[in-house]
Amino acid sequence: MKPLVLALLAALALLVMPGTAQAQTCSATVSTIDFGSPVLLGSGPVDVTGTVSVTCTGIPLLSVVKVCPGIGAGSGGTDGSARLMTGTAGTLRYQLYQDAARSVAWGSLDNPTLGSVPAIIVSVALNGAGSATRTLYARLFGGQTTVVPGSYRSSFIGNATQFSYGVELIGASSNCTGFAGSASIRPTFDVSASPSRGCTVAATPLSFPTTGVLSRPVTAQSALTLTCTNQTAYAVRLDTGRNADASGVRRMRGASGSFIAYGLFRDAALSSSWDGALQATGTGLAQSQAIHGRVPPQPTPAPGLYSDTVVVTVTY
Repeated sequence: MKPLVLALLAALALLVMPGTAQAQTCSATVSTIDFGSPVLLGSGPVDVTGTVSVTCTGIPLLSVVKVCPGIGAGSGGTDGSARLMTGTAGTLRYQLYQDAARSVAWGSLDNPTLGSVPAIIVSVALNGAGSATRTLYARLFGGQTTVVPGSYRSSFIGNATQFSYGVELIGASSNCTGFAGSASIRPTFDVSASPSRGCTVAATPLSFPTTGVLSRPVTAQSALTLTCTNQTAYAVRLDTGRNADASGVRRMRGASGSFIAYGLFRDAALSSSWDGALQATGTGLAQSQAIHGRVPPQPTPAPGLYSDTVVVTVTY
């Protein structure tokens, strides 16, 4: 009987032995940062956000997992003050941030010039597992008016990210400075933008001087200012105004119902009429085009203020 007793004791001892502790394992994702299709003619930035998500298992009791999510320069690199996307014809400048004010850049532990690294603390929720998220703020800088419309991208793959993590006691420091961790993961994501074509136009009034009898030509000058995205072909056309006659001659109308005929020209010599479209290509910078006006000699109508409205159409 003694061997049987010993066997039962051994089996009982086996049942009450503690199991081996499970090692923590983490996974992470970073959502795509897409700035969409802005028209980069203004000076204002374009702001969007993404999400960094971390899930960990095997978190011991009374412990948390500290994750230090380092994000490098990406495939576009940097110019020393901003990250870059590369694409159709050159680069686009942008930056990734830790805060909504876009004042603290999000960087990596091995390249502090990119910025600091914020900690993500994963607390145990159920069965030793937990998850946490953090917002990734992004800004496409304004003032990039000479960028050629098209597709731009920076990819974060391979060594472009390194999320180091390790178990810490609850209440331990959440600072990532000098943190090495016990393991690391490398999630991938893209930053993209597709700037679209666009144009803006502004015009100064064309004001003829006060005149008595219209026995000789009266001239005046104004200007159109056009700004179209770089390498964007466009055409500018001026219509015949609100008061043109049946043959298309532009006319100003007075309060009496009388008219004064006038013409619009592209050159000071008054040899090139604005009856057709002007073809040009944008540079991303303001381009000015003169409008020369001429009131030819004609019968003088009743005195008063005469005016017309001309619509400028830009096709691109």
